[in-house]
Amino acid sequence: MTQLMDQGAEKPQSSDFHSGEASAHDKEALNESHVVNGEDAFAQVNAMSDMAYNISTPTGKTLRCRSKYIGMHSNNLLFIESPVVTPQEFAVFFQRGFPIKACAISQKGEGARIYFKSKIEYVVQAGLNSIVIVSLPSATQVDYNLRSEARLEIALEGILEPEERKFLCEIRDISANGCQIVVSRTANEYKVGNHIELQILSDNSPVVQGVIKNKKRSNQYWKYGVQFEETCQETSIELVEKLRFDQSIHKYLL
Repeated sequence: MTQLMDQGAEKPQSSDFHSGEASAHDKEALNESHVVNGEDAFAQVNAMSDMAYNISTPTGKTLRCRSKYIGMHSNNLLFIESPVVTPQEFAVFFQRGFPIKACAISQKGEGARIYFKSKIEYVVQAGLNSIVIVSLPSATQVDYNLRSEARLEIALEGILEPEERKFLCEIRDISANGCQIVVSRTANEYKVGNHIELQILSDNSPVVQGVIKNKKRSNQYWKYGVQFEETCQETSIELVEKLRFDQSIHKYLL
């Protein structure tokens, strides 16, 4: 751990992030910390994933904020969306050379938190859509196992509430315990805690019930994280066991 801290991967506060699939105690027991090269760590982070970070000024003032990860540049840089802060805060804190401590979220597999230190290299002004560019850290601390079970990346069409509203959706990942679905921006009536029914568009595919554990909006759709009801465990396990890996798209299909 001493080597990790020397390389600048100290953990910032990250209480904003929760997977919704295990208790805080269970996650603490499951987490395994590993030192991972920055490039390898961020290869596991999808664009538009959540990121929380603290920015410090030379006088010791600190701003805590969160926004979205955009991507990685070949010149050892990371691109981050500017957060929602006041113009005064942006002018004070988002300066070249200011250090940040950050936590990024990887949703792949069992999920992971990626902790790292960096500094602001550039701020590209584009009105409300400014981009913050920070240096790619040489080392990160990665805590695995955000979920109790790994999610498999899939590309399956489905129907949300098949007996009533019949919202078309796409299932993006799945495990025996839950899945992520994306639906049209018009399907905005669901909230965290709502019970839903879901059917995969496949031959003899049963209807499964679940609870919405998290909800996020993108430019084109809503993302819902769903935890399956215990009564559907046998059905969800059967679905996962039927999946086959498609080499052409690097995802699982039925």
